[in-house]
Amino acid sequence: MSYSKKEALELWVREMGDKEYSYDFTGRKIKRDDYLEKNQVGWVISFVKPLSLGGKATADNAIILHHLTNEEKGDHFPIFTARSRTYEIKYDKGHDFHYIEIIIEEDEEDKYFI
Repeated sequence: MSYSKKEALELWVREMGDKEYSYDFTGRKIKRDDYLEKNQVGWVISFVKPLSLGGKATADNAIILHHLTNEEKGDHFPIFTARSRTYEIKYDKGHDFHYIEIIIEEDEEDKYFI
């Protein structure tokens, strides 16, 4: 499924607010006006659970990603690597949506927990 520029910008405002720049979940910087651009701040709309694996083409499953993050994620499900970090896609049955969580390795716990 592809989004028109107008639809993509509507999703941007819903997810990122009315900012010119933001970041995807990996921390890559993206620019509102660079939808479908393959440059330093270009972005695309993808799906948390890939459509090819039964994901729904809905706004709740849509996610804004830097184009490089999207290439790394691809159709990997439920575990994938992006920017040398491992992530897991989880499902919340009560609210019927998928979300992405970073996997913290044991040797990294000291960075996040005191």
